[in-house]
Amino acid sequence: MKSQWSLLALVLTVIPVNGTPEAACETLQSVLPGRVFFPGSEDYIEDNEHYYGSSSEASICSVQPESAAEVGTILQIVGSGNTQSQFGIKSGGHGIAVGFSSTSGVQISLSRLHELTYDATSSTVKIGSGLTWDQVYKQLEPFGVAVAGGRVPGVGVGGLLLGGGYSYFTDEHGLSIDNIVAHDLVLPNGTFVEVTDESDPDLFYALKLANVINPANSSAAVQAIADWSLNNNDLKGVVAPFYAYAGGQLFFVTSMMYNAPLQPSIFDAFFNVPDAQVQVSGVMSLVEAGEVLYGGFVGNPARGSKHTVPVTYYTVPLIEEMLLQTDKIVSDAEANNRTFTAVNLVIEPYSQPFAHSKPSAYPHPPPPARFVCPTMLEAHWENAADDEYFKNALEMAYQAILVKAVAEGQSMPGDVMYNNYAPPDTPVEELYGAENLAKLRAIRERVDPGRVMALAGGFKI
Repeated sequence: MKSQWSLLALVLTVIPVNGTPEAACETLQSVLPGRVFFPGSEDYIEDNEHYYGSSSEASICSVQPESAAEVGTILQIVGSGNTQSQFGIKSGGHGIAVGFSSTSGVQISLSRLHELTYDATSSTVKIGSGLTWDQVYKQLEPFGVAVAGGRVPGVGVGGLLLGGGYSYFTDEHGLSIDNIVAHDLVLPNGTFVEVTDESDPDLFYALKLANVINPANSSAAVQAIADWSLNNNDLKGVVAPFYAYAGGQLFFVTSMMYNAPLQPSIFDAFFNVPDAQVQVSGVMSLVEAGEVLYGGFVGNPARGSKHTVPVTYYTVPLIEEMLLQTDKIVSDAEANNRTFTAVNLVIEPYSQPFAHSKPSAYPHPPPPARFVCPTMLEAHWENAADDEYFKNALEMAYQAILVKAVAEGQSMPGDVMYNNYAPPDTPVEELYGAENLAKLRAIRERVDPGRVMALAGGFKI
């Protein structure tokens, strides 16, 4: 099923600010009474809260638009004159770093943009960008349909799509952005437009941005993952191996999902790992799948960061290097008395993730071009004093894994980093590629000559 998404986003650069957030908040309160919130209120706290506590900031105020017209009003106020202000746009709040969807200025929460309309005739669904993917799936359940959206409960519609969007159905139907029919967009000047591949192809292009294994038996699991990565051709099957430290212990979990009622034999290698604790959950909805497969990993860590390694296929030596580097982060942190609570490695062995590719800001050319899968490294910790330590630890692990991936022929210079996992200091050339970046900058000149969206956070082009 294709989808039409309501989003608020544009490509960014950096400009000086002429006004103050206090003036912007005062004006917003007079223009949008009942929509603006200040420190001390429950709405303000919720609007500023993010998945990583370290990604949150204390804004001067928060505002909750209920329509595209109100979004336009907000952008006109924060974008010019003595009310010009830095602002942040929050969908689900899973932004990887402080200042990406948070701000010390005006926090725009999309929580009231929660429309969902299913059209059975066209097999499309219109989704408000204030929804999270688990909310989307739950509302679509009565119709017996689903969309290629996020896997982890709590992830917002807007952020996942602008980064590309890997889902349970990526091998079958492509990335989430490959399934978009149209965007309802508020431009930086406050005007509303519907953007399709026919109405504005350049702007449309720019917007498409459970078994538990004993670690002592990890070699069998590593072999099973490598065999799956190299040989699986059943696109209905998905595996998501996690190697993680949490609760004071290391463990290996491989979540498996098959997009049909019958459990196939393709997962047998995982079931047959010695001493594996196997849980078969049977037929379930996408909401249930998200809770079963990822519920144990979802919370609100005090502080955290991610990194990503682009990989085509996962070979045994490459996976072993990934496990080694994950172990090293844990052992070094323990030796240095750092306040870490979890270290996660997520392996994503897709078979043909770019087979349904369409032109977009995220470079993912269709076959016969080579594809890459977005391996994720993640750390959670408690103290702000450890921020640089863990960011450096993730960078060192990334560099070591990348060397092995290149040696194995599974990474190459120029491979793009997955936007939603990449650390905040990633050069934008590594996110979009030189050719796409040049096109994005040309689109920015046409769509946002006043650089209004430069007042928001995120990667800057």
